[in-house]
Amino acid sequence: MQPLIIDLKDKKVIIAGGGRIAARKAKVLEMEKADITFVAPAFSEEVIELSSVKGYTLIQRKAEPSDFKHSFLVILATNNREANKTLADSLFPNQLVCVVDESGEGNVTFPATVRRGHLQIAVTSNGASPKLTRKLKRELEEQFDVSWQQYTHFLAEYRSLIKKLPISFEEKDELLWEILEEKYRLQERARQEKWDQLFKQYSSLTSYEG
Repeated sequence: MQPLIIDLKDKKVIIAGGGRIAARKAKVLEMEKADITFVAPAFSEEVIELSSVKGYTLIQRKAEPSDFKHSFLVILATNNREANKTLADSLFPNQLVCVVDESGEGNVTFPATVRRGHLQIAVTSNGASPKLTRKLKRELEEQFDVSWQQYTHFLAEYRSLIKKLPISFEEKDELLWEILEEKYRLQERARQEKWDQLFKQYSSLTSYEG
């Protein structure tokens, strides 16, 4: 399987199921601001509360193939193995489908994810060992601590300003490599000094052009 990073903002996501696993999948997508609908005969308190806070739609009945016709992503998370399989078999082959209890019946899996600002790291064993996946996630969370959050914001802003500089590609490339030094992640003062230096260069070059 090929890992992809997909923008789900405002995309229609249908979750068949109203229990703990369905709620957990919705929470994974919480930061993506997707348009989520749950379809199930009954809903757990967790799903009801989450939907109330986030504005998700609840349809209280068994899921039907027609429910997924216009969905961008389908998550089959009922507590019935046969129901999940039947629904998976009814979907169009080009739809994105996650089958929570049998990943091979779908074409999407949810990796363990570590987020630090703009940095996002995903890891999966493709079902071979969920325990290994959790172990690696814990190790990555320790390796990439909270310092990476501010650092990646700095990298994004710095790169945005560099792109505006009227200098050669090679010069821009050199500037971008410079800020990968460890001190810029660990020292806020170093980041501020570097930013001030770049902004001064930007102001000088752009005013000269004008």
